[in-house]
Amino acid sequence: MKPRILGVVFIFAGLFAGQSSAAISYERLELEGGIKALVVQGEFEISDDPVSLAGEVAQFKPKFITFKSPGGNVASAMKIGRMIRALGVSTLQIRSAECASACALAFVGGVQRSADAGSIGVHQASFSGDAALDSKTAVTAVQAMTAEIIGYLTEMGVSPQLLQLSLSIESSDMRYLTSSEMANWGVTTPVAAASALNVDKPAVQAPQAPEMPAVSANADPKPEIDDQAALAFVAKYHDAWSQPNTQALAFMRNAYADEVDFFGKQVTVADVLKDKETFAGRWPERAYSVRHGSETVRCIATCQITGTVEWFTRSPQRGKASSGIADFEVTWDPRSKKIVGESSKVIKADNAPSAPSRLISQWGEENGSCRGGSGDKPETWQACERREALGAKLQKVGWCYGREGEAGYQNSWHACGPGSYRQ
Repeated sequence: MKPRILGVVFIFAGLFAGQSSAAISYERLELEGGIKALVVQGEFEISDDPVSLAGEVAQFKPKFITFKSPGGNVASAMKIGRMIRALGVSTLQIRSAECASACALAFVGGVQRSADAGSIGVHQASFSGDAALDSKTAVTAVQAMTAEIIGYLTEMGVSPQLLQLSLSIESSDMRYLTSSEMANWGVTTPVAAASALNVDKPAVQAPQAPEMPAVSANADPKPEIDDQAALAFVAKYHDAWSQPNTQALAFMRNAYADEVDFFGKQVTVADVLKDKETFAGRWPERAYSVRHGSETVRCIATCQITGTVEWFTRSPQRGKASSGIADFEVTWDPRSKKIVGESSKVIKADNAPSAPSRLISQWGEENGSCRGGSGDKPETWQACERREALGAKLQKVGWCYGREGEAGYQNSWHACGPGSYRQ
């Protein structure tokens, strides 16, 4: 059964109802430093010929391919993706340009693939308006195309979990992927395309924009330094958010850029601060600690930092507490030292927690590494420092270690009270 006769819009947006305004076209860009990029723009149609792409690549010899496309025909997108792979070209996508629905399939054809958080969108299946299919034929059609997509993703080294996520998103909505999702599922590659090409991500504009400005090919000369600075910033961020409201909100006011991609939406810094102030008012006592070793960082033009954070928050006035564990992602600009993107996903929220058990467990691990390690090794001292920082955070949410008159082996974590040791 051929995809073109199904008349069905599949997982990444297949055959749209009616005629598309235009098939894909190609725009050649020459960036500063002689870097060449080829932009694939418009909607994918079944009539698109991959040979045209091969001709463009042969003549122009781009370093990478990028996209400005809302989607289109699934079969066409996979043909273009296979041609990109056969040509040995890399793909790169930034958030200010669109690569949604079927475009995601073309993007993963790149030999090396790099993408900003929120630059690749997926959603679930629907039928085109003129598709007159009975239920049995529709089910058969969906099964056939699903099998083709899974085969294609496997061929491109992408996890079928991407398809599973797509099925959970209504066709009228769009789910934009986080950096950690793209890395975990193979949508992006471990060696980022832009890094391998020694080029910053191009300032690709939205589809309606008339042109794209040039960018410097050497704007990020010290990526290793940026990596360390990004990790240090994220640690400082969670330390600051664990402070009382006055200090915490003062830090937040200086931490964000004027415009922020905040949980998948482009908002102003005022919107972000309003959200932070509301949360701080609801939970005035907070302790957040990133799990050591969970952090990853990748810097090209900006730095994407991901990791796992455990928290305990408390509202004495309301008699409520909250704790759990979440994955987070922060996009940080090493030049302005500001956050330009932030999102997180709760992995586990504890039911009516009575104690900061997760953070106490973290403290125990660091205490073990501190006391059991060699005093000559930096790792040991670093574990001791993390232990002390955790202890201070636990005390701020009303938990103390040891009581007056106890021997060291008797010390334990407990709700602070008369006679409790305090740092």
